[in-house]
Amino acid sequence: MLLRHSPVGLALGLAVLAGSAALAGAAGGCVREGTRPPAPEVRRPRLAVVLVVDQMRADYLNRYADLYSGGLARFRKEGAWFTRAQVQHARTFTAPGHASVATGSHASHHGIVANDWYMPAERTEVYAAEDTRVLPVFAGPRTAQLPGRSPRQLMRAGLGDWLKAQEPAAKVYSVALKDRSAVMMGGQGPDRAYWYEPAVAGYLSSSWYQQGAPLPDWVAAFNASDAVYRRFAAGWTRLRDPSAYLRSGPDRVATEADGVHSEFPHGFDDGSATARTSFAKGMMYTPFGDELTLGFARALVTAEGLGADEVPDLLFVSCSSGDLIGHKYGPFSHEVEDYYLRLDAYLAEFIAYLDEHVGKDSWVLALTADHGALPLPEEAVLRGFHSARRITGQVYRAQVSAAVLPVLRELGLSANTLTFIDGDGIWLDAALVGAAGVQPAALHTAVAAALRELDFVADAFTAAELAGPPDHARPFFTAYQRSYFATRSPDVQLRFKQWHLVDAQAQGTSHGSPYSYDADVPLLFFGAGVRPGMHEQPAGTVDLAPTLAALLGLRPPADLDGRSLAATVTGP
Repeated sequence: MLLRHSPVGLALGLAVLAGSAALAGAAGGCVREGTRPPAPEVRRPRLAVVLVVDQMRADYLNRYADLYSGGLARFRKEGAWFTRAQVQHARTFTAPGHASVATGSHASHHGIVANDWYMPAERTEVYAAEDTRVLPVFAGPRTAQLPGRSPRQLMRAGLGDWLKAQEPAAKVYSVALKDRSAVMMGGQGPDRAYWYEPAVAGYLSSSWYQQGAPLPDWVAAFNASDAVYRRFAAGWTRLRDPSAYLRSGPDRVATEADGVHSEFPHGFDDGSATARTSFAKGMMYTPFGDELTLGFARALVTAEGLGADEVPDLLFVSCSSGDLIGHKYGPFSHEVEDYYLRLDAYLAEFIAYLDEHVGKDSWVLALTADHGALPLPEEAVLRGFHSARRITGQVYRAQVSAAVLPVLRELGLSANTLTFIDGDGIWLDAALVGAAGVQPAALHTAVAAALRELDFVADAFTAAELAGPPDHARPFFTAYQRSYFATRSPDVQLRFKQWHLVDAQAQGTSHGSPYSYDADVPLLFFGAGVRPGMHEQPAGTVDLAPTLAALLGLRPPADLDGRSLAATVTGP
């Protein structure tokens, strides 16, 4: 087989390996000339896998540890585990979380500040992966009207782009249930990003990738296999005996799901003509969505020949169902526990597949999450966090408006100056402010002061403050600066009080704060060249990309927010 390589990448790889060998020799003490044992052959992994489990709180690795026996058990035992890892930006949402993992940069540099943001000039919200200039690429009848998706709004190159630049023959793929997850992980120029679409009951891509070429035959075959419906008839029941779920409290909880269908078993086949169609979407809210994604990832490894030669390839996989289940049922539900017990088994199968098709000691995997989640506020109260509250979207917007409008009137501005309220900030009409002769900074300061008076608001940051110098006296100020991107961030950014779920629905929960329940996530490395161990040094999800770059012998950009942990991952 002709090996794919570039002189730069090969030289970098050899340099990294030579340095590792020297360090190993130094650590082993002095050895007399002629008695040194032969150095073992060391090579770069042929495949690197980035696994992001959407909404995986750090405590999930410990909470169910005695019940794990598969992939998560092996990660705990054999991985280099950073026990104090965090998402280090404040707005802890899916799109910025995945973008930060892939680029090694905060939103202040990669520009993906949230899943959606307001564009004042267009007076509309924009979705992070939205792109009207590209088309969906999928197999089957063209009956579904589907949107185009791309990384056009991602302002920084990612790990896959670094690999492609230094090893042009390398292959880079990304897959997830959620389109924004697949798109942001893949970076600006992967071979392809794939995501699941209920309307076609399968995976698709967009014309951004490979000049819009049709999907490969293997993708069409996977979608046509009806793998989506594998669990349709049986429904979702507990994997273990009900006694194993006692740690998760009661199964029936009024603020889970729709308030009615909140306990096991969860059936899907009600005999109706629309049941299968409904399941194509509902499946995403069960562990079987990520079972499907990992199955698709295994098919991709084989069909595209990932890890088949000495030039490293890269595969991003995001397990999105954990987030959808967590939103619906909360992090202390029977459903979330069952999800992680099943994920443990799915990952064992995935690891075994990589061993068989890529080869043991030929691949490395990094595991992390994009964010965590707040417990259901009603449950948090029962667990002793008595300040926890749920503020619905209607109440939130009414109270924000009531606080802002008097400030506008006092300055001679109309109510229309308040143009948009999103989940944690507001926008004001710059044209109306300028026409009235009001200084924007003064207005923002006055509005922020009024918003701080709301009983669910802990602080309010103006755009000028976040664009200015650090303020270490204000809690979480640095985290909010890391989430600030001038043309996409609110004029006034809100930090809600801890244990408060704001802009919420009547049931379920969410995330988006800088607090530990949203920010503490797993970060560990597993596989070729990794020394097992638990590490208490602080780390961030932005450290994942530069660490894998080092393990792959790549030179990352010099201006990253993250840093390489490779010396810790591979060292004694």
